[in-house]
Amino acid sequence: MKRINTRLALWHCIFVFLFLAVGLAACGSAATATIPPEITVNPSTPEGRMPTATVSATVSADFEQKIEEGKALIQSGEIDKAIQIFDQVIASDPQNASAYVQRAIAKSIQKDYEAALADFNKAVELRPMDAIILNTRGKFFAGYEKYNEALADFEKAIQLDPTYASAYVNRANILADMGEFEQALADYNKALELKGELADIYYNRGTTYGLMGQFDQAVEDFRKYIELSPDDPWGYYRLAGAYAELGDLDTALFNINKAIEILPDNAEIYFLRGLIYAQKRLTSNAIADFQKVIELSESEDLDAQAQEWIQFLQSNPQ
Repeated sequence: MKRINTRLALWHCIFVFLFLAVGLAACGSAATATIPPEITVNPSTPEGRMPTATVSATVSADFEQKIEEGKALIQSGEIDKAIQIFDQVIASDPQNASAYVQRAIAKSIQKDYEAALADFNKAVELRPMDAIILNTRGKFFAGYEKYNEALADFEKAIQLDPTYASAYVNRANILADMGEFEQALADYNKALELKGELADIYYNRGTTYGLMGQFDQAVEDFRKYIELSPDDPWGYYRLAGAYAELGDLDTALFNINKAIEILPDNAEIYFLRGLIYAQKRLTSNAIADFQKVIELSESEDLDAQAQEWIQFLQSNPQ
């Protein structure tokens, strides 16, 4: 996704910045850092952050054990060994859709798009009426920004299982990214109706409200998210951005400080606090935070924005 340029405006679309810095949480976001966006190795539980990757077909105990071993290897980062196990299962049972799905996930981690897609397609061919497989392939497409294909899979998954909350959330994420906010809200609301208080739905719906400029509603959702996930710094980060947009800078500062307490070495969080300090006309504090951004950031774009803010604040003392 594009990242905005805050350049020389004192206060420029702070909420859009934090959306671009973090993005929407997938329905389930406990994927490891080695896994590309939108892919998970774990079986889906609606309460988890990513959709299921385990098919509903019953497999033999031996094959099921092998598949679980392969999934554990993916979790530990031993991707080649995991693929070897899935190869063995498929060689013995070429109709095992679950093994194709898991091998597809492993191949996607290796950024082997064509091989991963071939395995996802084979799994769908074997079990075309399996909503879980379609949902998982949809997330794979979404990770490569193939939104039309992703939407088609999510919509088919919902047709097959109208109670499948994960598919509604994943479709909503794509719709929100495409700017179809009202449709996205309808899907988030449906997912909440189906699953109740699932933290990530509040997070994503709050982000969507923010992008629509409805910051009061965004605050309500982020507060609910924090209630359900009090140790996640990004909930406080988003809440701080929403309060800043409402002009409640003291509450914004309180929440961004909470985010820094939990995650003290993240450049994006310091950048947002720097913006809040700048708006409060606490110039030395803002400059210190932008210098911290430069120290911590691995993003040339974020470094450049921090440098521009420092130059602007030094040239325009409050």
